[in-house]
Amino acid sequence: MEIQDRPSDYPIPVRRVGFSGVLRRITIKSPEGHVQLTTRIDLYVEVSPDRKGAHLSRNIDAINLLERIPEESWSLEGFAEALHKELLELHPYSSSAVVKLKTTYWVPAEFLDIKGLEPVSVRISVSGGKERKTYSTSVTVKGLTVCPSAQTTTSQLLGQGGLTPSHVQKVLLKGNVRSERLSVLRIEEMATCLWASLSAPSFTLLKRLQEGELILTAFRNPKFAEDVVRETVARLWCRFKDVLPPSSTIMAEVLSLESIHPQDVYAMAAGTPQDLAGIDCAPLLCKLGVNETQVPS
Repeated sequence: MEIQDRPSDYPIPVRRVGFSGVLRRITIKSPEGHVQLTTRIDLYVEVSPDRKGAHLSRNIDAINLLERIPEESWSLEGFAEALHKELLELHPYSSSAVVKLKTTYWVPAEFLDIKGLEPVSVRISVSGGKERKTYSTSVTVKGLTVCPSAQTTTSQLLGQGGLTPSHVQKVLLKGNVRSERLSVLRIEEMATCLWASLSAPSFTLLKRLQEGELILTAFRNPKFAEDVVRETVARLWCRFKDVLPPSSTIMAEVLSLESIHPQDVYAMAAGTPQDLAGIDCAPLLCKLGVNETQVPS
């Protein structure tokens, strides 16, 4: 009997044990063709109270299956699902497992006449047992917001309307879709939904005239953190409602790095298909440059 299979000294269940931060190159299919991503992988299994430990080398064995996953499952969600299934096969004594994939994906961004290839953070996870699992897809983008309250105040102080001064925040906006059924969501489409919910997106490269155009447009589109998370949830729902199961939850979180306060602002909103069913999607999708007939089923 191997030492991991012996009785534990204390009959306490270990909810998660495994490796964190295993680096691998993963190939996925994108609209531009096959793309290789350097991905950080976390893999954990559960250990029951009567076992001393888990055979952790099997977690690396599970990762090695990436070389034989069929091409039709070449998505981050597909890889996470395959790894989760393999973990439970290799650890028959575990009733649940967790797989997390973290990577940076480069998404074409367009705003006014500004175009760029911008980095977004992506996190995919699968957790649970063989019969019931929870799937999560998260995308985080950077952008900016203009405070509508301060803009109204300066307008009153100056006694004029139009584009009056306000304070501007750099924000991190995360959109998350969670459900009990595997759904492959295009990272590019999620990122576009997030950027469209801000006062303006941020770009790695801006020429002088482009900076001016972006700033003026952002000041014409002031938003509270509350506005951003609500609009993000609504826009993600409108974009993906035809592919999401009824058990889904759509969530948005924003961290606003305040420019005039030493503290920052955080906001979160979430909704289920039942909560969001009455939303008018036409104006939200129009802002993305699509209409409802173009939303993929």
